[in-house]
Amino acid sequence: MASGGVGGNTGAGAGPGMGLSLGLGVGLSLGMSEATSEAEEEAATAEAVGRLATTLWLRLRGWEAVLAAAQRLLVWEKPLHSLVTAAALNGLFCIVPRGAAL
Repeated sequence: MASGGVGGNTGAGAGPGMGLSLGLGVGLSLGMSEATSEAEEEAATAEAVGRLATTLWLRLRGWEAVLAAAQRLLVWEKPLHSLVTAAALNGLFCIVPRGAAL
């Protein structure tokens, strides 16, 4: 054994312990940079979602009553109203000529 160590060739050129600590140091620094980039990416995503929410709120605030009424129909909050709306839409699609839909 030319290196004098038990572990053989570690690739570091020094003793067997030196290669191991060098490898761990590089691994830890890579892990830290990955965690930092993931945190930055999450922060950027959160900021983009916040901007989108603000933009949607500003554009849709005048439509709040209409959207709430549509939601009430879609979730069958008042079953009679939802049933009448569904029947009316079905009748509309049956009455409209098929060629006009294209």
